[in-house]
Amino acid sequence: MNSDIHNAIKNEYEKKQKKAYDNLEFRRKKAFAEVPGLEEIEDKIHKIGLKYNKMILQGIKPTDEILSALLKDIDNLKREKVQLLVANGYPEDYLEIKYECQKCKDTGFIDSSAGSVRCSCYKQQMINYMYKSSNLKLIEKENFTTFNPDLYSDAVDKAKYGINISPRQNILKIKDRCMKFIENFDYPDEKNLFFYGPTGVGKTFMCNCIAMELIKKGKTVLYQTAPIIFNIINEYKIRAFNDGDFQDESYKSIFETELLIIDDLGTETQSAARYAELLTILNVRQMNNLQKPCKTIISTNISPRKLYENYTERVASRIVGCFEGLLFVGEDLRGKKAL
Repeated sequence: MNSDIHNAIKNEYEKKQKKAYDNLEFRRKKAFAEVPGLEEIEDKIHKIGLKYNKMILQGIKPTDEILSALLKDIDNLKREKVQLLVANGYPEDYLEIKYECQKCKDTGFIDSSAGSVRCSCYKQQMINYMYKSSNLKLIEKENFTTFNPDLYSDAVDKAKYGINISPRQNILKIKDRCMKFIENFDYPDEKNLFFYGPTGVGKTFMCNCIAMELIKKGKTVLYQTAPIIFNIINEYKIRAFNDGDFQDESYKSIFETELLIIDDLGTETQSAARYAELLTILNVRQMNNLQKPCKTIISTNISPRKLYENYTERVASRIVGCFEGLLFVGEDLRGKKAL
């Protein structure tokens, strides 16, 4: 990924931190004005901290007795502060700084035994920047809170849909399976999902539902159409051929993001090279999944049986063997309100 994107993300984190500190300062001024004695307690805590820091700077190592007394004073003052806040109708943590991401405190990095590592929120920001055209933005409107099974028919029509239950019962079963997929996402033996069925029956919607839930869990998600994914791979190969040191995070993310959603499989240009690229994606991600979550969802109008007609046997067998097929049926829902 180029430095422009890294710099843009860094600026975003700086804005988030400034916002968090500005909000804290606003709450401090409000509370100090409305709660008598609160500012004095904060000032005492601050002075104890300064006293300790001054000792360290002067090379004076405080004895255990002194350190214990300082910590006890701070602890008593903090309890007194909380009591004052609660007595005046404020939450206990009203004067604590609140970050958008508590894990990294809006820095984008977390300290670990291996050193400083990127937080999951940073990884997701990278993907969002790299794929401006991604349909991930739709998850604000397309998620389980807007899911509406009543848009599907209650009528059972095996001749029309090829199943023994109604479209409504079917979509509810699919939702339950997707919830299980989310719940068991971290387990290596949890199968990938293969959504198939006609256009407009909720496949993309369900992909967005899953994406939303996993993003809330801190997982990285990449949602893209098959043609664009193959274009990214093709552009990477051309540039890498001309520059052996060329690195591309957008290409790398296809293989490493925790959930890859490939939409509209079958609409890409068919060729032997495409078959090989798809097989590589599936194989690499399957291997990565043994070490850490690396799941894939494919959404397509092609049935599992038709895969063998559209792709090589190796590609079709890989999908059939490593993915659980979920058939979507019903009338075209495009133009209706929400699922």
